[in-house]
This record gives sequence, C-alpha cells and structure tokens, in this order.
Amino acid sequence: MVMVLMATYQGKQYLEQQLDSILAQTVPVKILISDDGSDDGTREMLNDYAGWYPKQVFLHHRTEHTGGAAGNFFWLMKEALKDEKNEYIFFSDQDDVWENNKVKVMLHRMRVLEKGLGKQCPILLYSDMEVVDEDMYEIHESFAGYTHQDPDRNSFAELLVENQVTGGASMINRALLERCAKEPEVCCMHDWWIALTASCFGVIEFMPRALSKYRQHGNNVLGAKDAGSFEEMKARLGRGEEVERNYRRMLNQGIAFGRMFWKEMDKGERMTLRAFLALPYQSAAGRLKNIRYNHFYKNSMLQTLAMCVTIPKAEKMRQPKVDEENTSKSETEEWEQWPEKPGVVENPEVVEKPEVKEVQETEKVQDEQA
Repeated sequence: MVMVLMATYQGKQYLEQQLDSILAQTVPVKILISDDGSDDGTREMLNDYAGWYPKQVFLHHRTEHTGGAAGNFFWLMKEALKDEKNEYIFFSDQDDVWENNKVKVMLHRMRVLEKGLGKQCPILLYSDMEVVDEDMYEIHESFAGYTHQDPDRNSFAELLVENQVTGGASMINRALLERCAKEPEVCCMHDWWIALTASCFGVIEFMPRALSKYRQHGNNVLGAKDAGSFEEMKARLGRGEEVERNYRRMLNQGIAFGRMFWKEMDKGERMTLRAFLALPYQSAAGRLKNIRYNHFYKNSMLQTLAMCVTIPKAEKMRQPKVDEENTSKSETEEWEQWPEKPGVVENPEVVEKPEVKEVQETEKVQDEQA
C-alpha cells in the first residue's frame, strides 16, 4: 500500500490544489495528514476532505503548534510504521502540485530497485520538479538546475555538510522507514536526516524527470533559491549569525546521527563521521585539508571555502552567546552537549570509540586500510 504523508500549517491558500492532485493519481493512495495548529481555515478544509474521502484521507490535529515541519513529519512516519501494509511512503508539501502519474512512475522504479537490491535494502528515491510561481507560471524547468544541486553528490560525507534531497519530491520503502521513523535528538530537517540514513545504510537514486510543480511563494519555509545568483550571494553576506547557527545545528545533527546509529555503521563511515566532527577543533588550514581528504564538499567551491572559515570553533560550540529572548531552550541544550574532545559521541553505549585528535591520524588509518 502507498501512504502519502503531509504536514500542514497555515496552508489553506494552496492546499486544495495539492490534495486534488494527490487524489487524482492513477495509482490508489492514502493520505495521512498532521496539522500543526493552523487557524487560517486549513483544519476546516482538511475536515471537509476527510469527510469526502473517508477511506483515503486520515487526519491528526495537533492541539499546539510544535514550531517545525520536521517534528510533524517524524510523528507521521512513526504512525505510518504501525501499519505493516504501508510498504511505500511518499512525502508531500502542502503547496505543490503533483503530476497525476507521479506515484505510478516512482513506484515502478522503486520496485525495479527492490527487485535488484532486495526489499530489505533501504531505498530513497526522489525526482526533479518544475519550479513555478504562486500562479503556477514556470520559473525554471528543473529544481535541481535552478538551485545548482548535483544529484550525484549523495555520499555520506557530502550529505553530512549539505542536503541534496527535497522531501516533497521523495519516496522511501519500508526498510528505510523502519530505520528513520525514530525522531533524533537534533535534526536540521526530516528530509536531510532521511537522506543521511539512506546514504549510510542503503541507496539513493535521483529521477531527472519533473513529476511535480514546486510552488515558490513568500510563505515557503525554505523555498527554492537560485544559489548562483548575485542577489543570493549578496544576501548570504548579511546573514552571518544565522549561517553560524545553521552550522552549529549541522554539526549537532552529526553527533545525533552517531548516537543513534554508531553500532550499525561500518568502519569507513565511522571514520568519516569522526573527521566531520573534528572540524570545529581545527585551524582553517587543518579544516581545508580535512575537507579535501574526506570530500566534505558543498555544491560550489565558494560555498565550501565559506564553510571552512564559518564553522564555529569547539569552544564556541560549547559556550555560545545565548540571546535568551530569541534562542530556544532546545538549542541551548544542544550547544551545551558539545563534547570537549573531538570524539564522535559521548554515549556510554558506544563501543570501540577511539578519539580523533588530529585529522592526520584519521588519514593514517584510512591509508593503512586502503
């Protein structure tokens, strides 16, 4: 059975088109929707659809706003996991529009992959999208092209520093759902976490065909950006604190991944994660060497160099300047948990956890294994 997961919040304006496009699929689907406390009429619209399609649309209304799509989607995955009939999971944004054959095309490819790799192999499949404006006029024929993403950059090392997978264009099989349904301590976004999990334990494949329309408008949580444009590069220069905060969260996401999966990771991936978490302890020159050796590359060389000089030092990770009015308690706790030494995770259950004090030691071990 195919289950579509959708997290909604204040999405009434475009929600009807998206729901209609999903219900018009040429393959039967069910939709599980979790609304995060909307008060703009979204809930009433969802209730209408649940009444019209009682065998396809299922709702969960949160009593309080949780403050993010990631937690909402992790709840949805946990619920989907409870039913063994949910073999394939699609993720849906609330404001896109799907081609009516999207599920059929992606489901066929997923089954081909499972036939070759086995159903026990965790698989993440995602497609390209057409970027459109709020009135559905085309901005760019390819989301990947517009955002200058390289779908081939899906190794564990590359995904540690930058997500390449758009959740609303993705589907996963049950084997991957079983691995990533548990919400981690820290997560930048649910689709990033799913991509990391798939790269570590399974397979990621990109379909270059645009199977949905990605609507770009003023209320997008993240939105598509022309990363190579002068305007976007200039805008980044004025977001220093925000960029630093994002790097903190990215590194803490790495620690959370180690805490959850360390025993299951192979030696190569453990060493990659150690090297990644050593970045805050290194000089700019040491970081550059680490990045080159372990392929911690972002989509452009300029972005990679910017990361090299922007990642917070270890002491700043442990003792940030906290603005109590604008910083959540969870963020403060994340920073306070940062280890004093560049080991992977401070977890008593972790076995065989040698410290990595210098990247050179990591390189030596990798050379010996090679």
